[in-house]
Amino acid sequence: MASVAVDSLIMKLTRLLNEEVTLLKEVRKKVEGVKNELSLIQAYLKDADAKADIGDTSSHAIKVWVKQLRHAAFHIEDAVDFYMIKLAPHPSQRHGVLSKFYLAIRSVVPRHRITSEIENVTSAIRKLYEDKQALGLTLTPSSSEQNVVARTRYDLRMGALFIREDELVGIDYAMNLLTNWLLHGEAKPTVISVVGGGGLGKTAIVRNLYNKLKEDFDCYAWITVSHSSKEEHLLTTIQTLYENDGKSYPVEGTRGKEVDMHTLIEKLRGYLQGKRYMIVFDDVWEINFWECMEFALPADTNISSRIIITTRDRGIAEFCRRSAPVRIHELKPLLDEDALKLFLLKTFQFDLHGCPEDLNELSERFVKRCEGVPLAIVVISGLLSTKEKTVSEWQKVYDSLRSKFSSDPHLRSFYLVLLESYHDLPYHLRLCLLYFGLFSQGLSIKCSTLICQWVAEGFVNENEMFVDQTLEEEAEDYLAELIRRSLIKVNVVSVNGKAKSCRVHDLMHDFIVRKCEELNFCQVVNKQEFRFHEWTRRIAIQNIDERAFTGNNQSSVRVRSCVGFGIEQLSESVLKSLVSSFNLLVTLGLEYLPLDHLPEAVGDLLNLKYLSLRKTKIKTIPRTIGKLQKLQTLNLRDTKVLELPVEINKLVKLRHLLSYSFGSSQHQQHLFGFSLNGGIEGLTDLQSLAMVNTRTANGDGIIREMENMINMRKLGIVELSEVNGNGVCNAIKNMPNLCSLSIKAAENCRFLALQELVDPPANLQRLYLNGPLKELPEWILKNLVKLHLIGSRLAEDPLPKLKGLPELMELHLDHFCESEEVHFKCGWFEKLKDLTLLRMNTLRTLKIEKGTLSNLEVLRLGSSPQMKDAVDIQNLEALKNLYLIDMPRQFANDVSTAIKKNTTLDISSPLLPPRRRPDHPLIIPRRGKMVKISVFQGIALAAKDMVKLYLRVDSRRVYVGSTSLLRPASLTTFANVENWFRFRFPDSEFVNHLYFFKLPMLPGIEVNFLRLCFERLMWRQPP
Repeated sequence: MASVAVDSLIMKLTRLLNEEVTLLKEVRKKVEGVKNELSLIQAYLKDADAKADIGDTSSHAIKVWVKQLRHAAFHIEDAVDFYMIKLAPHPSQRHGVLSKFYLAIRSVVPRHRITSEIENVTSAIRKLYEDKQALGLTLTPSSSEQNVVARTRYDLRMGALFIREDELVGIDYAMNLLTNWLLHGEAKPTVISVVGGGGLGKTAIVRNLYNKLKEDFDCYAWITVSHSSKEEHLLTTIQTLYENDGKSYPVEGTRGKEVDMHTLIEKLRGYLQGKRYMIVFDDVWEINFWECMEFALPADTNISSRIIITTRDRGIAEFCRRSAPVRIHELKPLLDEDALKLFLLKTFQFDLHGCPEDLNELSERFVKRCEGVPLAIVVISGLLSTKEKTVSEWQKVYDSLRSKFSSDPHLRSFYLVLLESYHDLPYHLRLCLLYFGLFSQGLSIKCSTLICQWVAEGFVNENEMFVDQTLEEEAEDYLAELIRRSLIKVNVVSVNGKAKSCRVHDLMHDFIVRKCEELNFCQVVNKQEFRFHEWTRRIAIQNIDERAFTGNNQSSVRVRSCVGFGIEQLSESVLKSLVSSFNLLVTLGLEYLPLDHLPEAVGDLLNLKYLSLRKTKIKTIPRTIGKLQKLQTLNLRDTKVLELPVEINKLVKLRHLLSYSFGSSQHQQHLFGFSLNGGIEGLTDLQSLAMVNTRTANGDGIIREMENMINMRKLGIVELSEVNGNGVCNAIKNMPNLCSLSIKAAENCRFLALQELVDPPANLQRLYLNGPLKELPEWILKNLVKLHLIGSRLAEDPLPKLKGLPELMELHLDHFCESEEVHFKCGWFEKLKDLTLLRMNTLRTLKIEKGTLSNLEVLRLGSSPQMKDAVDIQNLEALKNLYLIDMPRQFANDVSTAIKKNTTLDISSPLLPPRRRPDHPLIIPRRGKMVKISVFQGIALAAKDMVKLYLRVDSRRVYVGSTSLLRPASLTTFANVENWFRFRFPDSEFVNHLYFFKLPMLPGIEVNFLRLCFERLMWRQPP
């Protein structure tokens, strides 16, 4: 597929021609010419991509043609980037007559080179354009091609249409819910939408309901929409309704001819008028599908008619709300138990003895790989049912799943389901989806990281943006659309419903990796040698030993992005060699790598826009950083960098500057920022600045310079003195788009002086104040979503003033007042979901009236030694998680007996050992290896002595017991352990279950409370 490469290049050339850059006349003319040539051929690429993927008789020749075009696009991109780097002005270079003369002399060789290369490539592209006719590439697919596509889609859906009821596993809840909506819902036409990713069973469930309930309606029809036109599905609806009613088709002679839409709509309305109908529109892809159907369906207000839609796009269901009530059911993946049941049913349906015991473990691994998607389970089961039932044979299948994904006839049906979703994406969303191929399978990725990388890569189409929208906000919309289309899974959601981290389904990741290999989009290097393909544009280096880099003299001018994962050792010389190899690098992600020094050679990456050193041990940033004139993002979070060089002020395109870390002592968390000796006067494009230390010699100047930061969205300040409070207020009032504000007072600051902020930013939604306050600022906005008050030490309880924040969802109060009683009254904080109350030394009573905090899901109470009376926990109807931190024993006992069954209680105590220090070596358990751990048992209620437990990692299970014999006295499955062990044991296989043996359970506390123990366990070698 060349459309991704060509579309991306055209967008880049357009941006290049529109920007104020030094393009000499001759070069500009060549660039405009090649852009026009590519635009001519662009129209045929969709046809070429479709033919190559369908696999018709000409697919091999077309694939070669597509590959040649893609390489030509790469050649042009490389030539342009090299030209721009050669002519990049030095930061200190002035614009004068001598500078222009010097530029003209210096540009002779690069200009000759780029014009020569573009001429050669343009000739090749012109030849490819002429070859399109010989390959049968057209703007409109032929009828035979359309038939092939339609037949492929029909074949994919046929299995779902004819699935037996006994093969529908784990759908009882969905069936009961949908049945209730269909038969007992509102007495008016209602749209019921079943939404979910490909292969989740939407069609199978709805078809089963349709067959059962259709006779309860006056008339009914099943319409497979897919990508058909409005006229076609209107005609099909009319024909199906009449045929089901035993009548002749009322619009004879219209098929295949021009049809009057108005006539069709009138005909359908007339037929349905006064009838109770059920019409299913299966596999809807286009939002405009509803634009004609909403007029064709009569709105009889007293008839319980039902329109059912199955779709992968939630936005389609939402679109129907404009003219009808809508009920949406998002289909979820199967639970582990149901997934395994379906797997065994399909794999061993003809085996009398069922699954052999030695295949139980591999069965669980296959099921885990499918992540609860029924179609994935069915196709893999179909493949395994044809194989010998031996461990060796099944292991071969498991190891080769990715390579067989698109070719094996058993697996290809699921591959085509994913391919449908991929082809439905516009090209910029394809780029964003393919970017997940850079990350390890199953890895949860921070959404903010993705967004900054997409912007740096140039994926955002600026022509489609709103005038007042930033590139990052447009990228957020891209991410939201991929989530809406069920292509990306959200892992962590913030309190206001925004995605914080995400990932793709394991088999979707396999699909993406295959596509990345075809497109040379990216390459994952994870073997014991460092070799990459000639045309690779992006590289992910995963789990490679440093020795793999030794002696490697490769230089890849084509690589634009490099990210590293799981590299245990990386010396300065190796990193310098690596950086020097990628001259045109745009993004460089070295997060979590064992780095303590950044080489000065990083300053030679003049194309670099994104640099992340998060979670490394780097202490200083070289002064050569000032040469990176295109840098947009510099992420130094959780590093040891406390001071940035003055050259930072030269990075005039910097949009995000993040550098802060956290430390803890005696159960208190400390926030450390960074100092800027050179100021920030030149950084007027900054959108994120966190956390800048203003307790420096030029702190006053930095605060004054902030007044020019009109683009600021996120601002964090630490070590703010009392005298600088008014200056900060003056700066903030000039930031109309500020969304997040964090201020931490200096240690000797008497109070944060923030009362002078008369006109605060209207968009401010997140406010974090850490330091003493005389009184609560009057300007606190009513649209705040998050509010943290830490160390405020107010004389009076501020809750009566805060109760007027109608949008507040998260409230964190830490040592915020000196009251003996805190009272939450009925009607306060109706949207609050997350509440934290910590370090209230004088607090004795916490009252929660019945009916208040009706949406509260998470409550944290901690370090309040005077608290005796039990909280009215039973009044919190929606509570899901309760955390008690260093609370009195009697209080914890009373609360543990009062919580509801669906509430998880976590208790922590100062008796627990501290978290593992960064410099303490972590022992990675291997298969079958015994590791002794020391951990406290019983936590706050029963922790007296340290007990020794044994932990054994055996394949995908972890066993913990009080003796080495591990004889099971009781068995408990510990949910949510997978993510934690995946993080803690990166080199071991993922853990499915955690089994506890002979561990005393505390009254009223669920087993989940033991999670905290294992988060703080201390590792050491067994004797």
